[in-house]
Amino acid sequence: MVKIKCFSLLLVLIFLLLLVISCGSGSKAVTNTGKTTGTNTGITTGTNTGITTGTNTEITTGTNTEITTGTNTGTNTGTNTGTDVEVGDEEGLAYLEGKVTDPRVQALLDKLGVSGAGRKAIVYIRDNLTGDDVDDFFYNRLNKLRADIVIEKIIKPTVILLRARGEALRVIEGTTDEDLKSKLRLVFHRYDSLVNIREKFNILLLERDIFEKTVTRYAPKFRKFKEMVTNPRLMDMYAWLDADERATIDEIEKVVVNFTYTKEKFDDILDNLSSGYIVKIIEIYEDIKIKQEEVSKAIATVSDDFLRQDLQARLKRVKDEYNADIRDAFDKPLVELVRQILNNRDVYLGRLNGIKATVAVGKSEEEADKAAAAAVKAEGSTEAGEPGEGSGTVEESGATGGGS
Repeated sequence: MVKIKCFSLLLVLIFLLLLVISCGSGSKAVTNTGKTTGTNTGITTGTNTGITTGTNTEITTGTNTEITTGTNTGTNTGTNTGTDVEVGDEEGLAYLEGKVTDPRVQALLDKLGVSGAGRKAIVYIRDNLTGDDVDDFFYNRLNKLRADIVIEKIIKPTVILLRARGEALRVIEGTTDEDLKSKLRLVFHRYDSLVNIREKFNILLLERDIFEKTVTRYAPKFRKFKEMVTNPRLMDMYAWLDADERATIDEIEKVVVNFTYTKEKFDDILDNLSSGYIVKIIEIYEDIKIKQEEVSKAIATVSDDFLRQDLQARLKRVKDEYNADIRDAFDKPLVELVRQILNNRDVYLGRLNGIKATVAVGKSEEEADKAAAAAVKAEGSTEAGEPGEGSGTVEESGATGGGS
């Protein structure tokens, strides 16, 4: 009998213990309804709100699909893929109109992730091109270039240039002095013509860096318009040349001026040249100088003493003849001066490339010169249907002064 009572008491105790455990679980389940605690993450979609996680205080999601929990207050994911390649926003390019209309170019820009300011830059370049089948030419040229070239060497520099142009236009429009405003507009159009987007884009396949180099050169000049309002002297030809450009003019002066050719005569020639041709002469001289330095470094790597001395003699001969041609050009009427310097660029670059080719592949002088001449001929020609390069004839562009 005692055993039965003890057994019954044990059953009662077990039942009471189970009841206590059951009640504790139920209470916990009730108090946790609708909440995620600890480090667990929660996602609420649709119209549900009021999820508290850790120290977060209410995250409303809407169409977002990802919420970061912990001590953050919420992260909106959206649908942006982050492939836009432009620097900054479009506000600085609001003055530009027009859209990309060629579906092939649109598809190419979509593929590259170009939108906003970058597309305006593309429209600006396209609008500066002329000639037959210009849309085909423009698309084919972009399509032939690598994506990084299109973005880094074309689009980004052009966006920077166009923002600087926009700053200059705002300065001009905000100027109340009509005489000063007229002068600023003339300078603005001068800079536009010096950039010469059409020519630089035409030769992109041959000289990959020239486009970026040009727009990088002129963007700071457009930014000087605010200074020009308070210091009109900056509109003078020499004032807006940067330090490197003035140094190049000084180098050319040292080549030209001697006991029979005075500095006054040299300055008079420059004063009568259009700004476009002064800049062109500077660019050509710098191109030749850079190429001379490249060839000199290449020659220094030649181990054969006899060949190295022969190549050094050839390089010196080319340098001396180029300087003599510059002196000869500055002793001619302006039109002939400009034409001679422009034409001699390819001649001397070709000869320098010939020396470099001898270093690289060990060709004879005659073979190397033939190869260089062929390369120059290819540089001087454009593809069938391309717009012509340059910006008019020498006579049309301001170099019409008399001889000296």
